[in-house]
Amino acid sequence: MVKNTKRNDFVLDILSRVQDALAAAKVELPAELTTELVKGVEADIRAEWGGDRVFIARSRGEDHSNRNSRIVRDYLAGERVKLLSRRYELSGRQVLRIIKSPSKR
Repeated sequence: MVKNTKRNDFVLDILSRVQDALAAAKVELPAELTTELVKGVEADIRAEWGGDRVFIARSRGEDHSNRNSRIVRDYLAGERVKLLSRRYELSGRQVLRIIKSPSKR
């Protein structure tokens, strides 16, 4: 793997971290995580995601379903999307996705 990974290159940073973590854990894989394999994965990711702006959640967990329920409740009580966006530190687009989600109604 390229060790001169720039911190602003998200794809290479993740791949480098995975490779380093596997090496540190001394994980034996059926196939070695070679530079060629990493470059192939990088090419696939860039082909599919290249040019897109990617959102990375701060965390994953059960808190999201509780938060989403509160967002829907607040919206149904008359709160505006813009206010909900600021209150819950989400984009307006994400708030709308949560509100329109069939599982939340």
